[in-house]
Amino acid sequence: MDNGGLASALAAARDALSARGLKHAATFACELYAGLPSVLHERVHASPPAREAIRSTDGVLELARSYFDVSEYARAAHILEAKRGALSSVEFFLLQYARYLAGERRKEAMSTEMKVVAETTKLTAPSPPKPVNPYLRQLQEDLSTADENGQLDAFGLYLYAIVVKQIAGLAPGATSDHVQRLLWRSLQWFPWNWSAWLELAQAVQLDTASPFDVNELSATCPWMVDLFQVHVLLEQNHGSQALEVLLPLRKQFPTCQYLLAQTAAAQYHLQDFDQAHESFLALTKADPYRVDQMDLYSNVLYVKEDKSGLSSLAQHLQHVDKYRPETCCVIGNYYSLKGQHERAILYFTRALTLDPQCLSAWTLIGHEYIELRNTAAAIEVYRRAIDINAKDYRAWYGLGQAYEILELIHYSVYYYQKAAAIRPYDARMWCALGGCYEKLPTPQPGHAKMCYQRAIGNKDAECIAVYRLGRLFQKENNTEKAAEFYQLYWRDRGLTVVDSPEAASAVLFLAQYFKEKRLYTTATEWCNRLLDRQGPERDEAKAMLQTMRNLEFTPFS
Repeated sequence: MDNGGLASALAAARDALSARGLKHAATFACELYAGLPSVLHERVHASPPAREAIRSTDGVLELARSYFDVSEYARAAHILEAKRGALSSVEFFLLQYARYLAGERRKEAMSTEMKVVAETTKLTAPSPPKPVNPYLRQLQEDLSTADENGQLDAFGLYLYAIVVKQIAGLAPGATSDHVQRLLWRSLQWFPWNWSAWLELAQAVQLDTASPFDVNELSATCPWMVDLFQVHVLLEQNHGSQALEVLLPLRKQFPTCQYLLAQTAAAQYHLQDFDQAHESFLALTKADPYRVDQMDLYSNVLYVKEDKSGLSSLAQHLQHVDKYRPETCCVIGNYYSLKGQHERAILYFTRALTLDPQCLSAWTLIGHEYIELRNTAAAIEVYRRAIDINAKDYRAWYGLGQAYEILELIHYSVYYYQKAAAIRPYDARMWCALGGCYEKLPTPQPGHAKMCYQRAIGNKDAECIAVYRLGRLFQKENNTEKAAEFYQLYWRDRGLTVVDSPEAASAVLFLAQYFKEKRLYTTATEWCNRLLDRQGPERDEAKAMLQTMRNLEFTPFS
């Protein structure tokens, strides 16, 4: 398919998705279409692509769609049901989808009522079963019959997959061959439905055996396959691979804001916070009322300790839409950076009230509980995060921290191992795991060294691993190796003054090491670096300098 064909296909997909009320997928198609070079838009306008018949002669479809657009789903379903014997494929889908959404609304209403009753009566009895969509069974029966009769199109198969998934009670991330098969068939017929791709992403992981190969669709729709792969790679924190796939996509869709947002997310996952900051700045300039992924932007500002930037972002999003989970997470991050952890927890909890599946909110609440040393609460919320997404390294890492605070080091080792397996290129995971190997009742310095070497190989920006390797060799009286790593620590951090207890310890060791080697000039240089620091290290450095003077050594000047 050439660029002109791509533009025409996206224009047709946009109309087909909009006609069926698939708003999120239609919006995504519109974003892709708008991201194409303007010359392609002109070609589509000059030669409109052929479109399916999405109008009815009796006006029933238009009336049902108008009810659907104002969220009167039960009315939309009712008016279509009265015409059930002569429904077009669009009408059949809209009927079933309206019934599904009407049931989802009833489920939410029942859930709210149960919460109110529980809070007002202070129930101590076991929690009642979760409300379910009352129309699921009937939907399954109707869609199954239509599928057996060969009457389901790509959109009907997508809805059928959603219904089957809910009935099976599958948690996000769980797999079901039946669901995968339905989604696969749907995408083979109509690959432009981004909502179907997102559902498939929850069931299929790139590193997990699957009966289907999404690359089989590359011949007919390579762009959607690439977009799907970027999404899954970012879900699995493979930022560098995601950027490789994004590069040609951004050339194909040069002004697509979604792709810019994904680029910023990949840079964030790679801890390239300066580049991520630049990308998010460009995104907010081009799309100032965007809320999606602004919680990631707030994480970048948090790491950079940019209080004014985080404050501005929080205030802006509160004016745009204060009832979005992302907005609540941004505000929570702002209060966390200010050290107001209880208030931060309040906003993260609001995010979960709006979206109980908001993974960022669960992990951020856990971090706040860690700051407050409320390890029991932290463990609980981290476990909830893992229930939502078992590949969230932040939750595994948080559990490791919590059990380390409780001095249950064997548990910490297990959870840090999980985090390192998910994110093996992150030096922080290896430093944490190595530290726990040192703290075990029977320390395992060999394993600790291997972890620190892995950290060094993965850009240990803070040089924690280099220092700890020096300390381990010092404990083993391997002074040559200890001196080597302590000098690397000083060099790699680019230090000119002693700015931490670790630096003081390393410098004092190096002064003693070179003194014992009778390299008094070098030893004096290291001693002099400790003279401006308060503490016992300065006293030891002074004593060492005096000893060298008594040996009639003239200090280096």
